[in-house]
Amino acid sequence: MIPFFCLLHLGSAAQNIDTLYFNKSWQICEKPFAEYYRFGKIVIDTFWYYTGPVTDYYLSDTLQMEGEYSAIGYKEGHFSFYYPSGKMLASGNYSNNMRTGSWEFYHPNGMLHYRIIYNGDDVNFAVMDNIDSSGNVLAKDGTGTFRMRLKDYYYANNYNLTGEFLNGNRHGIWKFDRPGATEKEGSMYIEEYSNGVFKKGKQFNALFGGYETYKKMQLGTKIIDYEKFTTSEAFAKDRTSFRNTQNDQDLAEYLINRQAPAFSTESGSFEESFFKVLSTLNNGAFTKYFTKPDKLYNGQISINVSDSGDIEEVEITGNLDDKEKEYMLFFIKKFKNIHELAIENVAIDAYHKIYFYTVDFQDFFKGYFKDIPPIRMFLFNYQPYDQFKIEATRKLKKKKRL
Repeated sequence: MIPFFCLLHLGSAAQNIDTLYFNKSWQICEKPFAEYYRFGKIVIDTFWYYTGPVTDYYLSDTLQMEGEYSAIGYKEGHFSFYYPSGKMLASGNYSNNMRTGSWEFYHPNGMLHYRIIYNGDDVNFAVMDNIDSSGNVLAKDGTGTFRMRLKDYYYANNYNLTGEFLNGNRHGIWKFDRPGATEKEGSMYIEEYSNGVFKKGKQFNALFGGYETYKKMQLGTKIIDYEKFTTSEAFAKDRTSFRNTQNDQDLAEYLINRQAPAFSTESGSFEESFFKVLSTLNNGAFTKYFTKPDKLYNGQISINVSDSGDIEEVEITGNLDDKEKEYMLFFIKKFKNIHELAIENVAIDAYHKIYFYTVDFQDFFKGYFKDIPPIRMFLFNYQPYDQFKIEATRKLKKKKRL
């Protein structure tokens, strides 16, 4: 399947056709870091927004979502969401960017989980049906209990909303809390209702370590809030792919011109360029891809630099799996404007080596880490590990004598 992604730049008839990729948190990224891809349309002007039909897929080419945005970028009409298996996850309608009417949510096995009626503001709702994964009916026709997470975010805050409905109205005790919370710890809000009428509520005050009562309903909060909309509609960008933290010019160029951001190492000497390469690679945005806790990495990268300063030949050896090697090759290929190596102003054509390995601090502080987990760090360096360890140990001993 080859989807397309269409950009509409106001004031211009030009259109770019390509695929838009997202990472697991629905930030726009380059393909190696993607968990999803999309085809649809974007308008880029004073405001950026999606318009028209939008269809999302898992990287397996399984449909993840289908729906439509209005001419001004609001979700309108029917939306459907799917599990990686292809089974239905949720289905319902939007009006003016808000969920409205009856929405159905399903367990991974295809069985109905919730049927929820939304009143068009994403906050006021009624749980009409609630069936757990074992088939037990917890709510039916607007009467019964529920407990659900508020967000489906990858890095979720893990807060839940627990409550009861009677004939479609809020009833009994409602709580906004963390899993395992007690009334004294973890419950942020506790409210009491009687057949839709708010009776009383209390909010935990962390500063004073106790609850404060209030007389007006506070638990007007979105339920089952989708991270993909919060993040993708804000055109959030993956910091591995887009390094500009001052503005989104790099993302705009990528969306309009499909020009992938490069890492410039322009400088006055090869040594300075090489230092910039190592400094960039050792940023946590890159090293996080090589931090499997049970793995001690060790290997090297051989590169040859073209006359224009681009890396044209790369050979990677070491104990990387295929995906890790793909990441590393992708990172290396993004460096541009590397200053040529010269001796007495004569350019030298040569392969250059970058070493990578896991630094195990137990190698330097033997006997200090007996009762705690290993402390390790992934490092790109100009020295192989054995040489690095000798020099680092020498420096530590010298510092200790001082």
